Amino acid sequence: MSNLVVHAKKLYTPTGDKPKRGRELSQIERLQDVYICIDDGIISEITHQRPSSAIRYLSADLVVPGFVDCHTHIPFYGYREFDFLRRTGGFSYLEIHTSGGGIHESVEKLREASLSELICFNLKLVERLFRKGVTTLEGKSGYGLDRENELKQLQVLKVLSKMTPVDLVFTFMGAHAIAKGKSQSEYLQMLVEMLDVVKEECDFVDVFCDVGAFDIENTERYLKIAKEKGFQFRLHADEIERTGATQLAVSLGAVSADHLLKITEEDVRAISESNTIAVLMPATSFYLSDSYAPARELIDSNAIVALGSDFNPGSSAVIEPSFVMHLAVKQLKMSPREVLTAFTLNSASVLKLEKKVGTIEVGKQADMLLYNDADLETLTYLIGIIPDVVIKRGQIFEN
Repeated sequence: MSNLVVHAKKLYTPTGDKPKRGRELSQIERLQDVYICIDDGIISEITHQRPSSAIRYLSADLVVPGFVDCHTHIPFYGYREFDFLRRTGGFSYLEIHTSGGGIHESVEKLREASLSELICFNLKLVERLFRKGVTTLEGKSGYGLDRENELKQLQVLKVLSKMTPVDLVFTFMGAHAIAKGKSQSEYLQMLVEMLDVVKEECDFVDVFCDVGAFDIENTERYLKIAKEKGFQFRLHADEIERTGATQLAVSLGAVSADHLLKITEEDVRAISESNTIAVLMPATSFYLSDSYAPARELIDSNAIVALGSDFNPGSSAVIEPSFVMHLAVKQLKMSPREVLTAFTLNSASVLKLEKKVGTIEVGKQADMLLYNDADLETLTYLIGIIPDVVIKRGQIFEN
């Protein structure tokens, strides 16, 4: 007798434990009238034969894997409404940043917040995302910009991981902006000295390599040191301007290059011929009224493409996974099947969790979303749709 059986009138899932590239993104499994048996939080069987007994039984019109948001800037403290109004008034992201707003405003707010204030503020955000279907989530430091407050952010993530059912992955992104009063080289030297301290506190290192942040030379020097110390690393690449960061990510063997709004055909070719994952975040383009990453060119060139929200208080104040998927179809010209793979298995692969989550298969963790009155296309069409039930490690959470 299983702990839980879920009857799926329709089940859509990518399959396997490796990221999908190119045309593979659309090759998902579609099963009808199947029963998903769950024992001790793991999928034990998927069958067309209804099990004779179960402790709990659920049924839904549509079942898909839990969403994996592989790029957010949780934890932060407070919002940046004034930045938003300045942007609608014609100021650019870079103008706001260089005038002392932007990231620096979030830094000031985070430094003033206590650990308990940060935990309470971000707990609500994580719980909101979870109810909307995000069962695995990446969070970053990067609003501290000094030793004490970068470590404080990582501590918040550790606490949140124990307070919520969500699987949380931690990234050290001290290289989010240059701390006031320091040069790039001075600040990066401080971060290098922190690497040994954060080694046991995070899963990845990330750098914002762009105009107004870190240049190619300093980024390369820093990441080579991180690589020598055994870190896996990612890059915010070619978001504001084309700097060559995508090419650098590929040459260094980065796990992912994220954003890619300003990449060229040469960059598309380079990342498509590599194992570096292209993480696209259309909500950022929407929020900044900027160009969108060339998703179709990347997919048609055989790249590995994942989706993330970039949820943060400045450039992507979007806490709505259905909107990310909607924009991926409408603006990135991805199909609903490609979107599902990019926001589940491929995004899990960015976080090195593809053997554990991202698909609905025997042996995988039982993370899934149950919808009624919906099909796969509905998820990318109906902005604001939420699952009727979220299942995380076999536990049931009803909306």
